[in-house]
Amino acid sequence: MAEQALYRKYRSSDFSEVIGQEHVVKTLTTAISSGRLSHAYLFTGPRGVGKTTVARLLARALNCMSTGDRPCNQCELCRAAINSSLDIIEIDAASNRSIDAVRELREKVGLAPAVGSYKVYIIDEVHMLTTEAFNALLKTLEEPPAHAVFVLATTEAHKVPETIISRTQRFTFKPHTEANMVAHLAKIAKTEGIKVEPEALQVIAVAARGGFRDAISMLDQVASSGEATVTTATVRALLGLSDAEAIGAVSRAVAARDAKAAVEALGVLMEQGAQPGQVAIQLVAQWREMLFVAVGSGAAEDPTVRELAGRLSPAQIGRVIEGLLEVTRSHWPREALEVAVIRLAAEDVPAATARPAARSVLKPSPAPTPASTPATPAAETAPTPSANDQPVVSDDLWPKVLVILKQKNNSLCALLQMYPIIFEAEGITIRSRFNFHRDLFLKAPNRRLIEDAVQKVYGRPISVTAVTDGSAQKPISTAPDPTAELVSSALEILGGEVVDG
Repeated sequence: MAEQALYRKYRSSDFSEVIGQEHVVKTLTTAISSGRLSHAYLFTGPRGVGKTTVARLLARALNCMSTGDRPCNQCELCRAAINSSLDIIEIDAASNRSIDAVRELREKVGLAPAVGSYKVYIIDEVHMLTTEAFNALLKTLEEPPAHAVFVLATTEAHKVPETIISRTQRFTFKPHTEANMVAHLAKIAKTEGIKVEPEALQVIAVAARGGFRDAISMLDQVASSGEATVTTATVRALLGLSDAEAIGAVSRAVAARDAKAAVEALGVLMEQGAQPGQVAIQLVAQWREMLFVAVGSGAAEDPTVRELAGRLSPAQIGRVIEGLLEVTRSHWPREALEVAVIRLAAEDVPAATARPAARSVLKPSPAPTPASTPATPAAETAPTPSANDQPVVSDDLWPKVLVILKQKNNSLCALLQMYPIIFEAEGITIRSRFNFHRDLFLKAPNRRLIEDAVQKVYGRPISVTAVTDGSAQKPISTAPDPTAELVSSALEILGGEVVDG
């Protein structure tokens, strides 16, 4: 018989063993002990953080013969629920997403529990249900039998209709911290007799991206390497991870606007057997860390991060991250990664060397100084004062405006970064290439968001307007397809994605 996988062997068998979700466990156990139960729960959060496990523990606790607030693991119901129980029904919505599956559930939900007090329906990946299936489920959630409890679990809560969410108690599961995962992995490794370097556990924790299940599965994988002690190099090789220096070479080439060097650095990674999708993920992680350092929200050990964070503005770093994120969603990861890196290397300019010409301060040219009246260089370059003596709005602070705006409306911020900005004494003007985009900027809520961010940064009210200029666009190596640009912008604003017809 095959040996049991570690993630199954070390799955929590009691609420006390659940790690990192104390806020969920405390609320549920209090509700069970006080008898204040809901007929429906919604568990949301990234994969591998314990949603299904806690759902099973809740089902067992509801039907446990003991009078405690958690399963005793000893009574008949608890022992049965460890593997299966007639009163605990698990449904995978990814493979049972049609209205027929929900209709079958509705027909059976009225049947009394076989052994316990409740019949608990655990619907995993509930966001995969069709619209018709959700409508059918809604009828059941509105008037459920007294003995029925529903636990809906999903990694994409935004795809669950509000009508469903409003009829549930929602619990948000947090990604596990790297420190928690390293400590837990070390404990498992010690129990299993696996010798592994602490740095290797750190690599696993980072690669798992907050998911315990993935982290334990990775540990199980590297434990089969045959080495007496699992090293960091072994973990990187087995998980297909590239070393930080190789990833940093790509990042430095992008920041230096050297597309050729960036492609060559990617080629080296591909020759080493790196997977394009994984490279994109590592690049996103590196630039994300860089962004936090650039805004003063952290320190970095990675020398590439420290170097580039001091040279690039937060807005420039954000554009690189957005470009790389597109790669992670592509069906052609290598080609998408190469195109993204070349485009980003051609577009972005390190703040310490130059600024894009389109984003420079634009102001009226001073009148020529008569030969009889010598003028100093300062007088020649000084802006013409406005009627109210307000200084010309400088573009130096614009990246800070974008940082604030990104927190309020990410799509609007991304759209702003597509176009040049005119900074004048009278205010700020956005040169939009399309009427559609101009109207979006001028829409009252959007304009108010921009002006509020500008006032917060510049310390005074400054008017913001937008005009249409068919030639307005960020300078790039090749002219973009206007149709593609419109589609891309619309998708970003509306939160959609392109699907095969």
